[in-house]
Amino acid sequence: MIKFFRHIRQSLLMENKTSKYIKYAIGEIVLVVIGILLALQINNWNSKRLMKSSNKVFLEKIINDLEMNKNRMKILAFESAELPKNYIPLEKALSNCDSLFKLTYRGLQESDLEFILNNNLGAGGAYLNLHNSTYEELINTGKLYTIGSDSLINAIKKYYKRCEREELYNKGNSETMREGFRIMRDGYYKMILDYNKDSLNFKINNYTWFFDKNSEKYQNIQIGLALIEGGQQTNFKKMEQIINYSDSLIFAINKELKD
Repeated sequence: MIKFFRHIRQSLLMENKTSKYIKYAIGEIVLVVIGILLALQINNWNSKRLMKSSNKVFLEKIINDLEMNKNRMKILAFESAELPKNYIPLEKALSNCDSLFKLTYRGLQESDLEFILNNNLGAGGAYLNLHNSTYEELINTGKLYTIGSDSLINAIKKYYKRCEREELYNKGNSETMREGFRIMRDGYYKMILDYNKDSLNFKINNYTWFFDKNSEKYQNIQIGLALIEGGQQTNFKKMEQIINYSDSLIFAINKELKD
């Protein structure tokens, strides 16, 4: 092809047809420019195709992370077959705390011991451990800002900032709960320990504070329960919010994938 064009140029020069040569040269330049523009357009199209394919992979990985976050929150907060054998969901622990709280204000009785011994209060203090590996990869590689529309990018950033904030709050709330358990340690939990270790010789009447609302150990139960229940309620709401946040972002990503 190059030899063909060169032959035409040489023929025009040899025939001294300058005006035709100039027109031909201009035409050749135009063809070259068109060729370059077409090549750039094809390259641009191919780059966009590859980026779209890469974005699809990352968006699907984010959806997978979001589903895992939802699943973990549901396991921690609600009844689930995936819970460890000796673990109760936060929703159940909240109910137990509330029931015991009401019993303490009514006045504890010997018959309440069965409820105390068979209903655990401890749940909701586990760290959230939310999945964010795909988001971190996008941030570290700079690919976050080409992952999709501006609205989707902002939604992804907002979600993970929320998760970071909820992780921090969860740790603070969990520490409040632990303080509640510490306050109840010498009276309430020592009584449970004694029963579990030596139930045959256990007598509730040996724990005179159990029937005395004005005793320090009795009041420590109420103070401890207030701290535990307060932390659990807040963490429970946070877990529900993360489930809702995850659902909203999954919806936005799926919409972007369909467009």
